Amino acid sequence: MVSFDFLGYCFRARLSRNRYGQYFVNFSPAIAPKAKKSIYAEIRDWKLPRRREYTIGELAQRINPVIRGWINYYNIFFKSSLLFLAHHLDRLILKWVKRKYKKHGSNHKRAKRWIQRVKSQYPKLFVHWSLLRVTD
Repeated sequence: MVSFDFLGYCFRARLSRNRYGQYFVNFSPAIAPKAKKSIYAEIRDWKLPRRREYTIGELAQRINPVIRGWINYYNIFFKSSLLFLAHHLDRLILKWVKRKYKKHGSNHKRAKRWIQRVKSQYPKLFVHWSLLRVTD
């Protein structure tokens, strides 16, 4: 398979759909595997689950500018290729909630429900939440 990386994008053959609903093979860009790895490494360096000193608003303030930049840069061509980022950040926020608020720590479902309540009350708190709403 022929592919090449350029400016954080991987250009290769991908299945696309035209306006009539027919599928065809298209040579199009999406986020490169190396770029994904560097994003994961950057997020890992933040050590989000261990940042118990922040409130959820402070946590959002700290990470939103960087996440917004990644979304604006990589969201141009192949939008669904960024879903990994949104799901990964949601998992880390869940871990953060379970460590920060001890009453949720032992119960995974309770922590998820708490996050769902925050999401419904403040849908724009984290930038990646709007990315998930668009694709669902």
